[in-house]
Amino acid sequence: MNAVKSCLSLSDLFCLKTRLSATILSYFLCAFLCCMSVQAQDSSLEATSESGEILTAEATQEAIKGAVDFLRDKQRSHGEWDEYPGYKPGTTSLCTLALLTAGLDKDDPTIAKALDYLREFSPAQQNQTYPVSLQTMVFCLADPEKDRQRIEANVAWLLERQMKTQNEHHGGWSYVGDHQASERSDNSNSQFAILALYEAELVGVHIEEEVWQSAEDYWLRMQNDDGSWGYRSSSLNPAGFASGYGTGSMTCAGIAALAICSGVREAARASAEGDNIRCCQDVDDPIAAHINRGLNWLGKHFKAHANPGRAEGSESYFFYYLYGLERVGRLTANRFVGQSDWYREGAEVLLRRKGAFSQFWVAQKDLGNNNCVSTSFALLFLSKGRWPILVSKLKYGQDQQWNQHPNDLAHLTQRVEKDWNLKLVWQTIDAKKATVSDLLQTPILALNGQVSPLPDNEAERARFIANLREYLEQGGFIFAEALDGDLSFESGFRELMRQVLGSENGELDLLGPDHPIWSAEKPLPAQYLRPIYGADFGCRTSVVFVPSYRPKPDAQGRAPSVFDDRPSLSCLWEAAQKRTRTGEHEEHASEKALAEIEAAFILGENIFAYATNRQLKFKDQISSDVAEELTKGSDVHNSLFVGVLECGGGNTCAPRAIPNLMKLVRSRLGVPAQLFVPRIKPDDDALFDYPTLFMHGRNQFQFSESERERLRDYFQRGGFLFVNAVCASKEFSDSFIEELTQILPDAELEDVPADDPVFTGRYGGFKIEKLQYRHRKVNAQGIGQTILTDAPPRLKGVKSQGRWILLFSPDDVSCALENVVSGNCDGLTQRSAFYLATNVLFYAAESF
Repeated sequence: MNAVKSCLSLSDLFCLKTRLSATILSYFLCAFLCCMSVQAQDSSLEATSESGEILTAEATQEAIKGAVDFLRDKQRSHGEWDEYPGYKPGTTSLCTLALLTAGLDKDDPTIAKALDYLREFSPAQQNQTYPVSLQTMVFCLADPEKDRQRIEANVAWLLERQMKTQNEHHGGWSYVGDHQASERSDNSNSQFAILALYEAELVGVHIEEEVWQSAEDYWLRMQNDDGSWGYRSSSLNPAGFASGYGTGSMTCAGIAALAICSGVREAARASAEGDNIRCCQDVDDPIAAHINRGLNWLGKHFKAHANPGRAEGSESYFFYYLYGLERVGRLTANRFVGQSDWYREGAEVLLRRKGAFSQFWVAQKDLGNNNCVSTSFALLFLSKGRWPILVSKLKYGQDQQWNQHPNDLAHLTQRVEKDWNLKLVWQTIDAKKATVSDLLQTPILALNGQVSPLPDNEAERARFIANLREYLEQGGFIFAEALDGDLSFESGFRELMRQVLGSENGELDLLGPDHPIWSAEKPLPAQYLRPIYGADFGCRTSVVFVPSYRPKPDAQGRAPSVFDDRPSLSCLWEAAQKRTRTGEHEEHASEKALAEIEAAFILGENIFAYATNRQLKFKDQISSDVAEELTKGSDVHNSLFVGVLECGGGNTCAPRAIPNLMKLVRSRLGVPAQLFVPRIKPDDDALFDYPTLFMHGRNQFQFSESERERLRDYFQRGGFLFVNAVCASKEFSDSFIEELTQILPDAELEDVPADDPVFTGRYGGFKIEKLQYRHRKVNAQGIGQTILTDAPPRLKGVKSQGRWILLFSPDDVSCALENVVSGNCDGLTQRSAFYLATNVLFYAAESF
């Protein structure tokens, strides 16, 4: 960078051009030779990891594809796989389940053959808990309508074999269950039976309450004093170990089984009775303590490379353990087990263990040396564990402060899964422990409560504010709601946003009726509209806040438990019991209450659709670390470099746009480009250090006369400026054109022709014939839609001595490069923005 500090004349700029030209010619030969015609289409542009991590999206997807190919190849002619002796068709069911989880559907030839084979086996023919349970899960996942009778027959078989003996085995399952007086339940068979019944209930097969209660009691009895679970109850077990010494695989089974049983029986902290909806109720939940004891044991003994509790160096039941570990993380909404990121660490172990040139995982004796079984367990872990995170609930203060309605986001996520036809998860994040990297794992950060979320400790508060600021700058979205009856949360959250966003952006404004949040997914009936506030930050409304409705006090001035005004969204989501969430009526709720619950789900889906644009990443597609904060002088020498010109007018939005562009140019095209992109004011001495500047904004702005003079001098010395209006903002465009007449009064802003070198790829980059533009439109049903249109590029510019010194796009480019685009942001799609900005960058470097 020292070489450019004296570049204040055209001759010096020519020297700089020579240096940059050599760089570009060295690295752009491929770009010249491979110059491509662009028929723009939108897709994710994820920069390749430079950290050398083994866990990348590409590596994980390749491992999944390899495992799928391996299982396809090992399928026999009748649709089966090599069966484990005595458990036919259990292996075939397991392999089919893994392939379905990996994304194959019922119409895939491999799956279709397997289903035909499995349909030949009745539960009586199988007569084993393992194969009947696995077959049930396959039928529920593949084609539940077609196989409804088979599912019901399997469920009846499992219910009949649930142990009825009046001893410690009551409520569990054994291998067969025909002769219960002489059989003993074990935690492995019992786990598979619970999983099968759970999947059956999800597709509409009714399971009686006493079945779940009996199973829950069984798992509670089997928990050891240290919080773990072993294999089974025995008179030989040591004192304090009801089911034998704990192992990771069986502790995962116990945690997941309790989570399922208690979740199905769910004692929610909100309920609907007639027209009344009761919120923030005190409910005794002893199961949570048992689950936490299990999680504590698992966190203390966590291993990603082996099954905890087994002898050191033993590989016994390793793959089976990972299969259970994924379920624990998903069902308990935990990204971490103890201090460990269970999916990332487990996936890295699996990728290393498999090796780069193998498609399968080698099984040990515990799995009968059957590589199809080990590969199926590994595939289940990799596929299900990477499901996208929809939302994370922020843990702050004490339990009752941040988690008044513990099932609210679980219910909403289930609804979104169903309506979007996606497999999604949610999780919790501890504000005290979370880093920015942790926050960036989730597209939506949700918090609610009745007390202020601001930490009392000054150091914790400063860290919390800095993390939230960085999270929003990197494209995050905050959804907050004050629960009924208290103003403390609202006042605390408003102050928090002022400190996070500053006085300019931190005030929460009432969202107008034309905001896309009301119709992003479905139109909200007018009678259910409620006040919602927001703060624009970046390329969209990045903070959404829902205030509480005030309860009417009784004669003694006390707040009642039943509110006359509208309950919170969190309360309504919590009050939606299982049958309501699947479309059936809750027995005790009136039609009025059900309609209000339904409206809350519509509004929640709209908020989440607006926040994510339905573009959700799998876990392995999200970088595990925040990009290194580069400083001037620490970046690549002899490389492309640019700055961002500050103008006011909301130009602090899209802070990652140009760094993202430079990162993509470096990673995708192999061109050395500096990731440090400074923000430069017109009166900064550094203005003339940067022959190429980018500028964007979304509001009106005005330069001072001295700033105009500096910019006039910048252009006269050969500088280049690329400007775009964020979200096609007319206010910004009008201000820019007015300022241009003041800075360059004799300049003419003209259309850039289609055959201009900017579009032909003459200086490297891409041959652009058409770009893809996005535009929001509300259809006749009141639903907001993003319309994509292919059209020739639209650029205007100013020339001096035959060279463009300024290019202007009235359509958004920067927000597309941010890869955080809301439904009301018109402009280019991400890929098209990358093509256009890359060509502009190369033109600027080569043309002066």
